[in-house]
Parts: sequence; structure tokens; C-alpha cells
Amino acid sequence: MQRFVKKIRRRPLNFIACLLVVIYIICIAIVIQSEKVNILDAVLILMPSIFGELGEIKATPRDITSIVSLVIYVCFLGLVIGKLSEVLINLALKGGVIVKQVNHEGHIVICGWNYQGEKIITSLLNSGFNCPVVILTDMDKVPYDSERVDFIQGCPWRKDDLLRANIEKAYAALVLTGLSLEEGKNPDSDALMITLAIKNINKNIHTCVQLHASENRIHLENAKADEIICLDRVGGELAVSSALNHGISSIIDELLTFNRGDEFYRYKKRIPEDYVGKSFVDIAKRLIDKNIILIAIETDEDDYVSKQFCGELVHSLSDKRVMVINPKGEYRFREDDSLFIIAKEEPAEL
Repeated sequence: MQRFVKKIRRRPLNFIACLLVVIYIICIAIVIQSEKVNILDAVLILMPSIFGELGEIKATPRDITSIVSLVIYVCFLGLVIGKLSEVLINLALKGGVIVKQVNHEGHIVICGWNYQGEKIITSLLNSGFNCPVVILTDMDKVPYDSERVDFIQGCPWRKDDLLRANIEKAYAALVLTGLSLEEGKNPDSDALMITLAIKNINKNIHTCVQLHASENRIHLENAKADEIICLDRVGGELAVSSALNHGISSIIDELLTFNRGDEFYRYKKRIPEDYVGKSFVDIAKRLIDKNIILIAIETDEDDYVSKQFCGELVHSLSDKRVMVINPKGEYRFREDDSLFIIAKEEPAEL
């Protein structure tokens, strides 16, 4: 009995709706009994009362049930309007639509949220990369309202919630760390759990993870995170570089903003066949005529690379790949090399 009362308290509208349906069924039964008709005829007899046409009222079972049916209709209509108003009010308070799951492919999943999230999504939408964006975080209100952005309410380190975001078929995952350093909480540990959960489901997805402290980078590297952005290191070293070389911060800001000027791009297609065997300097000169600046290459990590870049700074990537910025010497391009460039817009071809 107590459980029944608790259920009524939790969902009173559902209980009242069910009660009205039961009473209406009783009215149909009374008409069947008093008028000696079948169920269909009883419903047709009560139908005018549903639309408010009672006519002359007498103290007969038929008229009494008609009045009760009209009251039920008014109450039921009030419930429908009240429920609809509740949905609209909640939708307005939440700031948009919360979806249960998505069926996108090749989309970007934003795991977690912080104050940088709005700017990040705006840049993604302005980048020209036409793919859906899905936000997965535990918030009551939609953090970014756009037709191209879906919001799933959930915990980004839980498998079921990641599956609802269709992380298995996503192009990339961007893990945003919490930026509030409350006592007893380490936001980098959440970033680690999210990365492990994502890689456990989809090992091939490209993950980009924000970190508070660069000292925790080793843990994300062990978790096979593809790119790690250490907020303390990026901000600090940019400040130092700008102090020593005035104007550096303005250049970086312009190159990282997609709605103006030039930006960094990775050429996603295979390099042209006539690039193979050519030196870095030759290709750089060829691209400069197209207003494209070649700044780095990504290639396979093997003996050829170790000899060519002996003594140079080489950045190790996943899948036995390395990146070299402005390589020295006579490095010659190979078929599977990728180019990093600065251009006005992402080139369709080189």
C-alpha cells in the first residue's frame, strides 16, 4: 500500500489519467446495462456528451453517465494541456532539446564541459568541417543550443552513456577537463577515466584531452590519448614567448581562429604522386606560390626517419608515426606522409 501511495505522489498526473479512464469505462458499462446495447452503441451514445451536447437532462442512467463523461473530458483535456505546458516550460528552462541517443557517423563528441566549451563548439561549427557535434555531460541545462549540436545528458566515463553518443562511429572525441580546483577533487583524474572508457570502446578514435597539470601527462599517454593539451604549460610558455618576442600571442590567436585570416590545417587526403621523392624544400617552394605555407610533416617511424632527423626534435604519435616541424636536411616525401600547413582555407587539393 505504501509503495502504491509513493508511486501516486511521484506521478500524480498519470494516476489521475488512469482513474478517469476507469471511470469512463464504468460509464460505458452502466449505459450497456441500462440501455441494453452493445459496447459500440454505448460509446456512440456517450460521444455527444464528450463534445458538450447534453440537451435536456433527466435523472436517468444515460443522462447521468453523459454528465460524468463530460466532466471526464474536461478533466482529461486539462491534464493534456497541463502536461504539454510542463514539457514546454521544462524545454525553455533547459535551453533546448535533450536527446536520448544519436545515430551519427563521423561526428565529434565533446565529453565533459567547462567555460571554454562554448567557444570550442563555435570554432568547430565555423571551421568548415561539416560534421555533427554531440555534447555528453552531466548537466540539467543544454549548454549550447544549435541545430547542428545534440546534447546527451549522462556521465562521459560510463559505457552506456558513451554508446548513446555512438562513440563507436565517431570521428574524434574532445575531453574537456573541469577547471574548478575544489579541495579533494582532481579534474585530471576524470579526464583519465573518460579517456580509458572511450578507448575501451573505440581504440581507433582520435582523442584530444585537456589537462590541468602537465605532470599528469604520463597517465594520459599510458591511456593511449592521441593529443594532450596541458593548460598550465600552453598558457605559461605562450606568455614567456610573447614577452620575449612581441606579437607572438597575436599570431597564435589569429591562426587558431577559424572565422578570420589564416589557420593551421592538416591535409587529410593522400599527397599527390608527383610529391613522392621530392624534398621538403622543393614542396615548400611549390606551395608558397599557392599562398600555402608548409610547416611540418607526419611520417612513419623507421630507420630512414631516425637517420634523417638525427639530433632533431621528433614528436612521437600513435600507430608508430612521428611528426617533425620544419625538418632540416634533404628529407624526401613518401607515399603515406601527411602535411601540416598554414592557409586561408582548407585546400581541396595541393
